[in-house]
Amino acid sequence: MKKGQITVFIIIGIILLFAIGTAIYIYQSRAGKEYEAARPAIEKLPQQVQPLRDLMDSCILQLGTDGLKKIGDSGGYIDTKQLLVNPASPTDGDAVELSPGAGPSIAYWWYMKSNNKCDKDCLFDTKRPPLYRSEGSTSIETQLDKYVTENLKNCLGDFETFRQKGCTVQELGTPQVTANVAEEDVFFVGKYPLRAVCEGQTFDVQDAYVSIPLNLREIYELATEIVNLETQQRILEQATKTLMATYSEIDSSKLPPSRGFEIGPPSPGQYWIKLEVLKKLKEILVMYIPLIQTSSVRNYNYLAAPAGTRDPELYEMLYNRQFFIPLNTTHPELEARFSYLDWWEPYFDLNCNGQLCQADSASNFKLLPFSINRYNFAYDLSYPVMVEIRNPDTFNRQGYSFKFMLEENMRNSESFATDTKLPPTIEPPKTPSIFCDPIQRTSGNISIFAKDGYNLQGLDEATVSYICGNNNCNLGLTKDGKFASKFPRCIGGTLRITKQGYASYSAPLDVLEDPLSVSLILEPIRTFNATIKNYPITKAGKWEQWSFIETIPQRPPENQSATIMLTKNATPYEESFVAVTEIKGANIGQLALVPGHYAVRIMSFLKENISIPPDRRCTQPSKIAGMTIVSKECYFVPETPITFNETSPFPYGGAEYEITITPDVLRGKTQIEFKQFITAIEKVKESNRIVEDLGEIGKISMYAEANKDRLQPVIT
Repeated sequence: MKKGQITVFIIIGIILLFAIGTAIYIYQSRAGKEYEAARPAIEKLPQQVQPLRDLMDSCILQLGTDGLKKIGDSGGYIDTKQLLVNPASPTDGDAVELSPGAGPSIAYWWYMKSNNKCDKDCLFDTKRPPLYRSEGSTSIETQLDKYVTENLKNCLGDFETFRQKGCTVQELGTPQVTANVAEEDVFFVGKYPLRAVCEGQTFDVQDAYVSIPLNLREIYELATEIVNLETQQRILEQATKTLMATYSEIDSSKLPPSRGFEIGPPSPGQYWIKLEVLKKLKEILVMYIPLIQTSSVRNYNYLAAPAGTRDPELYEMLYNRQFFIPLNTTHPELEARFSYLDWWEPYFDLNCNGQLCQADSASNFKLLPFSINRYNFAYDLSYPVMVEIRNPDTFNRQGYSFKFMLEENMRNSESFATDTKLPPTIEPPKTPSIFCDPIQRTSGNISIFAKDGYNLQGLDEATVSYICGNNNCNLGLTKDGKFASKFPRCIGGTLRITKQGYASYSAPLDVLEDPLSVSLILEPIRTFNATIKNYPITKAGKWEQWSFIETIPQRPPENQSATIMLTKNATPYEESFVAVTEIKGANIGQLALVPGHYAVRIMSFLKENISIPPDRRCTQPSKIAGMTIVSKECYFVPETPITFNETSPFPYGGAEYEITITPDVLRGKTQIEFKQFITAIEKVKESNRIVEDLGEIGKISMYAEANKDRLQPVIT
């Protein structure tokens, strides 16, 4: 009897556990879907008009796929014009060009916003866009909405393929497509009111639904986790320090060591050329940054030491610990890769005398001659690293890649410290915001008059937007510069006026019940013909001092290459703006400008054959009581010629300063001439060149600082 009762209780317990487990599973499944936007129930259409819906679905699928690929190629942006790219100095922008001059631009998800020369209290930032439209106007969902909606009509081609079947199509409204990032896919809901007439019958068609099987949410969350682990554990800086320690030595063929000491016969010690150090460092980064790995992803592999490695245990410890990012989540379907490309120029500095990096030396020539050489080099280094997260199975096994950039930052050979952490993904609300609905426009009448900065006349077809918190409302277009409408009410909002080919206008605007009138100017982006001239610094003899003699700027040599960058110091309400041009010799470059306060940076290289030959130097013999203890010793500095050429150009000159350019200065002008100081090494006879001349390169900034008035650009 007791055994029977026990059996019954066991069966009842199993049934209860099964029921509870089923209930929990159903609840969790529903809870997971609760945050997703509702998937529409699409009405079934008659056979005659089903091809019309198929055409809409096909276009939404094509545009949605294209938009997602653009998002993945640029770190979350379809339109990358809003990203600040500095092709000559990738660490001076908030995005990096994957390929020089060809793009695409990839946004930094973590970078130092402060100037590269900042060494304390530096600001860090992220261009990671929000995922959901509820998080802000730059969200990935919002970008997909805009891209698919704006391009849908063009894709449909006036319904020509449907009309060829003998049907007519009438538009009853404008298209609107909404993208939704869900747990396992990205789905698009389309609303495009149409009326089709086929074979004498009339049909109304408006709904469309397309699902793209891509878990963008998981990719986005993995990317965010990698960024946060970098900010907390500084994986890039840790890997860089490991590489520097491994490949530095008191040897000119290696990297200069952070610490080093040698004692021996009189000698200047080892020396390095800073440009050559940077070249070696870039080669090392290209080779070893791809060894960085994250745990719990599809392509993680333990790095075994190659055959013949001198210390395989040390090798495996270094590259499986120092190059390892431990994740808190697992992603068996995703791959993660890291890379550095050699055309991404790092910010690099080393405590050298110009381009010459050598020891602090002390010599004794009495009794027993000897030299003490102390090496103490501190690296300043910032460089971009591309992170690619890939699902190789999606998009019909063509795969999907999502790329973003991280920036490594070291000063004085130590990593920067920051406690900043990116916020987690915010689940979308169950009901969308109604802030931008026309019914919410309850303010007094707002009148806008937008003038063209070119002629101060009314500017037609400028887009008027109003931003309040995470809501960005597109209100309409100006006509002859005028726009009048009621706005949604908001305290702390921003009025924004944009037009292609013009610098955008943004200003704070509180909107209540009172009417307002706003007059503003949109400045056109003007293109100028840019040229450059040089103030040469030179010397007369082998051991003469370098000096600045010419007071009239000179025409640049044919093989000079000058990169000129103007970075606008934007206000909190303005978009960033950077203008870059490259000028070959005395040729003309094109430079786009708008009024503003700019930081100007000029970098020039001489791409011709320049050689610094070995110079014979000797130590004096040491004698005691007339007897020679140590004989005279001679050596060459450098041991072999130091050469510069087209592929390894000479750091010729440059300048850094700030200027303010007003609208009146630009109006009606077409030319701008820049000036710089140069180390005119080509004007010095080769027999008079010595390795110490490389130290003059670092003094260019001193000449520029002392002669600021000579460097002011001339706009005509």
